[in-house]
This record gives sequence, structure tokens and C-alpha cells, in this order.
Amino acid sequence: MSDLRLPESDLRHVLDHTRHVWEDYRGARIFITGVTGFVGSWLLESLVYAETELSLGLKATVLVRDREAFAARLPHLAQSPVVRVHVGDVRVADPPKHAFSHIVHCASASPPQMNAERPDEVEEIIERGSARMIEEAESGTGIRLLHVGSGSVYGPQPSSLERITEAYTGEADGDQPAQRFGAAKRRAEKRGEASVARGVGFVNARVFALMGPRLPLNGQFAIGNFFDDALEGRPIALTGDGTPVRSWLHAADLAAWCWTLLVRGAPGRSYNVGSEEAITLWDAANRIAALAEPPLPVTRATPAGTAAAASRYVPSIARAREELGLDAWIPFDDAIRRTWDWLRTHPA
Repeated sequence: MSDLRLPESDLRHVLDHTRHVWEDYRGARIFITGVTGFVGSWLLESLVYAETELSLGLKATVLVRDREAFAARLPHLAQSPVVRVHVGDVRVADPPKHAFSHIVHCASASPPQMNAERPDEVEEIIERGSARMIEEAESGTGIRLLHVGSGSVYGPQPSSLERITEAYTGEADGDQPAQRFGAAKRRAEKRGEASVARGVGFVNARVFALMGPRLPLNGQFAIGNFFDDALEGRPIALTGDGTPVRSWLHAADLAAWCWTLLVRGAPGRSYNVGSEEAITLWDAANRIAALAEPPLPVTRATPAGTAAAASRYVPSIARAREELGLDAWIPFDDAIRRTWDWLRTHPA
């Protein structure tokens, strides 16, 4: 298996945009779930890097279901002196009693095949897992908890709405199969919001589309499919007409946002986490195709404009920008180049 370490340049980027918050973590004891996933592994590795660079005296206890699998996939993290590994299921986890000061909850099941085939189990993992971590926070005093949620809680974004804000009142409809994931995430959010009255510093991150090293290429994300086609030298094939509009945040920016939100976000508040740089799937596919040598063709299953209205999934990040100084510092073209360079040297 190839070494899955993140690029030093990306980790340095995270540190450069979080130097003002790391003193808040001095001596911290942090419990993190979901570290084998895309988001969780980025958070853990950027945390280890910050400790190495700044000597903060912090420790991270990570919850995994399979110690050996975690060690095999990310041995440099499993063996880090900063990291303690605790085995368990997030739904019933009994974390070791280390007087945690912070909890980061990333664990949830989201692969499309699991959502489609076992939606009840997906909902259970989301809701019971979140509830268990919130209960853990409630058992302590003044614990800060970052819930890594999803922009899918809003339900389908109206095509007439350029960017969706946290004030938008729409919610995912749990009676619609495609929206059950988002509806479960919203119920988990509400449980966390209620915990603030019991002294928990609960902050909610509504994460939109992402890219970066370790991006899954297994059909979970459209952008991952584009990279997979390009890496294999295939024409990038869109399953529709390419008109849906999306935006993508590089995972290095994501990590900087999450470490800032955990200690500086207002308790009980939700923050959109993403980019406002709106791009059609057709344009995104063509830009990725151009990275290959020679450039690859892009095809679409149906002619452009055949859909009734192009779907959108683009957040407003005004709240995070104005309250916390956060931004999407890595523009799309730089983000795809960074992702491409890493994926080419790290075969699946």
C-alpha cells in the first residue's frame, strides 16, 4: 500500500491559517470519531502536524472500529505519540476517561450504496452516534464539541437561490429516499443545539462538496469520478447534461475551518463550510480533463439544457467569513491541481 501521508504544503497551509487559534488547544485532550474517513483523517493529520510544529502538549484519542485496519491504512498516524487509539462503535462508544476538553464528531455513513441499500442503518449511525457523543460532552464541564454535518440538511436548493445561507428555512424531507441522510443529519443537529443549555459548547459545521488528497474515487462524489476517469486515461463521462452547479472546498481549507470552528464558533450555531466559487459539472469536468497529458475528451449523456432547471448546491459562507475570518483560500483551479498531483502518485 502506498504512503498516504498528506503533502507538507497542504499541512503548512492549514497551520498558516490557524496559528491564531492553536494557543486555545494548549494541553487539550481531544476525542475524535471518523478518523478513517476523508474528513476525519485530514483533521487528525493536521492536528498531529500542529503539535509537531508548535509543541502544544495536546493529545488526541481516536475512535476506530478496527485497530488493525486503521494502522494499516494510516500507520504514521496510528504510531504517532500524539494519538491514542480506542476501539469501539460510535453508537455505543464508552470513551476512556481522559477528561476530554474537546470532541470532534466526524463519523457517519454516507456512501450512496449504503444510503440506498440500508437507509435505516445509516440513520441509526448518524443519530445514535451523534447522540452518544453529545451525551459524553454533557457528562463533562465546558466541553467544546464540533459536529461535522452536511449541507444536505437544507434539502434541494432552489435553482433561483444563488447561494444558500444558514437562515434558509428549508429542510431535507425524511420521507424522500434521497433526502433521508440530510434529514437524519438535521435531527442530529437539533440534539446538539439542545445540549448548549446543559453547558456543551456545541458548534455545527454544515459541510458542502470537498476535494483534496484522499478524495474517494469510488462513485461517492462526482468530482471523484472525474478524477478517476482522468487518472485511468478515460474520457470523463457525465451521466447527465453537465448543467448542475456546484462548488468545492479543498480539504486543507476544510481542516483550517474545523479547527477554528471548534474553539471560536458560537455555541449552538451552524456554519456553512464550503466555497462560493460556483462551477457547472461540465466546466469542472473539462478543467480536470485538461490536467491529463494529452488532455482528455468530456462527454455527457444528454444534451445541455435538457433538464428542466439546473440543480444548485452552493453555500453562502458570509457568516463564517464575517464572524471568524474564514474563507475558501484555495481557488478551484489550484485545488484540482493539488488534488491531481497527489492522486497521480498515490494509486487507489
